[in-house]
Amino acid sequence: MLKMFSNLRIILKIYTVAALIMAAVWSPLTLAFIPIMLLVWFLYQWRWPLSHLVDYLTQYFIFFAIGLLFSPIVGPYFALLLSLPLIGAIDLKLRDIGRITLPDASNRTRGITNIGMVNSGITAGVLIVGLLVWNITLLLACGMVIIYLLSLVLMIWQRLPIAPVTAEAQQLRIVAGRESKTEIILKSQARINGMLFLQSPYSWFKTAPNALIPLATNEIRIKASVTPPLAGPTDIKMNACVIDPWGLSQVRFEISPVKLVVIPRARYADWLARKYLGGTKFGRLPLVSNVGGIKSLFGLRQGIEFYGNRMYQPGDSMKNIDWKHSVKYHELVTKEFFDIQGQPVIMLINLVANDTEETDKLAYNIIAVALSLARDGIPAALAAYDDQGVILTTMSLTAQELIFRTLQIVKEIVIKENAAKSLNPPDVGRLQANIRRLAQTENQPVGVLRELLQIEFNSLRHNARSSPCTAALNEVMAKTNQQSTVLVISNQNHDAEALAFNLHDLTIRGNTLIAV
Repeated sequence: MLKMFSNLRIILKIYTVAALIMAAVWSPLTLAFIPIMLLVWFLYQWRWPLSHLVDYLTQYFIFFAIGLLFSPIVGPYFALLLSLPLIGAIDLKLRDIGRITLPDASNRTRGITNIGMVNSGITAGVLIVGLLVWNITLLLACGMVIIYLLSLVLMIWQRLPIAPVTAEAQQLRIVAGRESKTEIILKSQARINGMLFLQSPYSWFKTAPNALIPLATNEIRIKASVTPPLAGPTDIKMNACVIDPWGLSQVRFEISPVKLVVIPRARYADWLARKYLGGTKFGRLPLVSNVGGIKSLFGLRQGIEFYGNRMYQPGDSMKNIDWKHSVKYHELVTKEFFDIQGQPVIMLINLVANDTEETDKLAYNIIAVALSLARDGIPAALAAYDDQGVILTTMSLTAQELIFRTLQIVKEIVIKENAAKSLNPPDVGRLQANIRRLAQTENQPVGVLRELLQIEFNSLRHNARSSPCTAALNEVMAKTNQQSTVLVISNQNHDAEALAFNLHDLTIRGNTLIAV
């Protein structure tokens, strides 16, 4: 089929060149430049095409030009016969445009595309000009184009149904927030080829490919990636659009390729925890959402691990300066290390969430971190609090006790819909460093700035002292009574400032911090 279309294109191009040469030869000398100019432009487009649209418009106007050029020589009816083969060339050019035409913003089930509107506008314009000048050749040629376009519209209407593509809905069971890849099977109901476009209304549901998908076969397979939220829909509906092979019209419809059964993270983590307590081996699983923050816990038995970077503070060893980042930020940056095996572990947990989605993530993280510690045989103490006060503090617990207590703690999570959310908690270390730098300068404006920064620091310290976060930390630190590795599980809402101040203080005192 492709070879046949290719041969037909060449034959029609040769015919167009021959017709323009004959028109130049037979036309009066004063009018011969018109077919010559058209011939030069056509050959240029043949060798160096500018675009499919320009190529189509060139062919479209040459169709009318050949009829008008031959009309004084052979009469209007025979001139129409000479230009009639170029309807085939117009059809081929339209098919080229149809393969790259994009849907417009219309919400109608059936609609005309931009290319269809351009075609209708140009044809109507030529018809009006033909009536105004009453040129029989132009009117006859325009009539042939109208008949051709109407036949296309009728064919499209009959062979392109309202739902040209259907989907075989498949059911997916997936944990909320976890990515799953699948394959969507689509069935073509159209009796003509066309281009399929898919659009997902959800950022967490993606397909590939999703545009310019040819309906060349009865079955189309599309790869899909799903990472559903807890509160997402169960029936995934996608917006679909099919454009006919000539790019004149489009059909919009919906498909439902996937039905989701979303398992809450908390329920999944609870299931893993109960399997652990029951003695069932569940293997090595990616338990936490922020794997990068907790991966160093897995398999740690000895040695010192690199944790991250922070701003240099007086007293830090110069051997730990990260010179590459120091040059980049124009300030001294030091590397942080920790030895989790040599320190007890404290799980510091904020039990306040903003909504059900945060509640699910928080419960999952709490149980998942506890499972990670239990699997590696690392004892840990618990310190849990909400916005009202301390809920629970313990001494170091064994693996079984830790899992049992965390299953109880997640039941104490409270939802505060209007809880403040801190996206950028204060950097207490940088604040203190700036105060120290400014103290070295004897200058009144600098002194005023230092006083303002000191007021901010004192405010943070005052708020931290009255925070349940501080009370929980003080209680658990008194029970462990030594330097510890603190695993922070918090949504950074009511406790953001208190956490920033306390964690800075803990770092200075030699404790290790890991945010989950």
